[in-house]
Amino acid sequence: MVIGLLVCSDEDCTEVFEAVGTVEELLALACDCGCGLELIGWPESVEPGRTERLSVIPLPA
Repeated sequence: MVIGLLVCSDEDCTEVFEAVGTVEELLALACDCGCGLELIGWPESVEPGRTERLSVIPLPA
């Protein structure tokens, strides 16, 4: 499990997200506008006891 910061790949969309999941899950995410999300920083590890599978949190602009 990792934590990553993602941005929408559409230049006109300003969505930014923080997501928790596997690297494969993070790379498969899509924005609400329908475009893919790009991982913009290498994710941090999540402590082993964490149980959630995937959580996407919109960050304020």
